[in-house]
Amino acid sequence: MNLEWYYTFLVVAKYQNYRKAADELFITQTTVFNHIKNLEGVLGVNLFEQFGRNIILTESGKYFYPIAQKTINVYEQGLYDMKNMGTTKRTKLNLAVTTYIDGYLLPKFLPILFNTAPQIDIATTVLDQYIPQAIEDNQYDIGIDRREPNTTKVQYKNVCEGRIQLAVPNLPENDSLISEDDFFKKYRVITDNHPTYWDSLKTSINNLYPDANFVSISSVRATEDLISANQGVSYLPVYIVKGSNQSKIRLIAPQKIESPISFTYLIWKKESSAIHTFIKLFEDFIAKEQEKTQ
Repeated sequence: MNLEWYYTFLVVAKYQNYRKAADELFITQTTVFNHIKNLEGVLGVNLFEQFGRNIILTESGKYFYPIAQKTINVYEQGLYDMKNMGTTKRTKLNLAVTTYIDGYLLPKFLPILFNTAPQIDIATTVLDQYIPQAIEDNQYDIGIDRREPNTTKVQYKNVCEGRIQLAVPNLPENDSLISEDDFFKKYRVITDNHPTYWDSLKTSINNLYPDANFVSISSVRATEDLISANQGVSYLPVYIVKGSNQSKIRLIAPQKIESPISFTYLIWKKESSAIHTFIKLFEDFIAKEQEKTQ
């Protein structure tokens, strides 16, 4: 079995696209395709199937994905340990994060960590599954989630991620719209892009405007794109909108609906100086991000 096939499989599964996988791996699409076919031949199963113009994982592919990921992690950890034998002690932390954390917070935070604590190395995995369970099972050192853990078998700390406000298309035609219900009458409300606060928020919106048209979109990035395209409104963390290009989105100060507060949860089980350094730096980072939006 060739480990290069494992790498190729994980990247193809990530993009569900041979061309994008080839671009990331710096190989040809034909080579990518051959790697997958060779791997399928050894395993005796089909890992991908055609779905319209795209490819998706088969049930066998979904089953094999964590196996391939674990195999690569063990291989890379072994190389890391061998290369660092007898050198200055370094610490590697394995992080489990949600797609949102990976896309919005880590790109800003990791440079701060690398500059402040260069002795800490980081490996990040994006998990759609229940992160506290992965921490409890010692698969990762730290988890960062937007859902509060419902277990006492891990430690966690909540960090106030920030104020939430109604985000709307920034168009001249909306200048006359003042309060929340003005926008609910005109636009569909994009919901469920946060795992906890939307149930109560939808109730508040229905009480204010019973005819509100709700559309469930779990992706924050997709929500931003739809608002920018004049296709809806939603409640988003203030720092996201203020930290990006505001030319197509503007924020509405709460008037009739009390805006929720968003939290991020740092989750860990083991104790180490590296873990506590990470937690302290992350808390400081979030606090400074909030100061920018005051």
